[in-house]
Amino acid sequence: MPVGELDPDNIHLPSVYVDRIVKVEDTTKRIEFRTISTGSQFEIPGKGETKIKRERIVKRAAKELKDGMFVNLGIGIPTLCSNYLEPGVNITLQSENGILGLGPFPLEEDVDADLINAGKQTVSIIPGTSYFSSS
Repeated sequence: MPVGELDPDNIHLPSVYVDRIVKVEDTTKRIEFRTISTGSQFEIPGKGETKIKRERIVKRAAKELKDGMFVNLGIGIPTLCSNYLEPGVNITLQSENGILGLGPFPLEEDVDADLINAGKQTVSIIPGTSYFSSS
């Protein structure tokens, strides 16, 4: 930016912390894994025997989740467990990147680039969700 382009009264950071200001042309947030729900039954990724084994693991793990639990499912196959909960079982999911109250994969029209799980997949949130530092 040319010198003087920014009004100093709109800068709220002591200059001692600023090395340079860079104007960005494209501010579109990129989504690494656009994971959406179709609103129908969930499909385990994979083919053949691998898919059968994954589905068996996921369904068995889902049986361990009881109503009212707070759960950190981790990355990969564990994130699929919430799709196979028994009817009436409501759990609160925690994501490694600081979301407590993680919801299901969003519908296409509800995708938000700021809402991702630790696996960089798009997710949704439930009422009462809280955000906190991932550290």
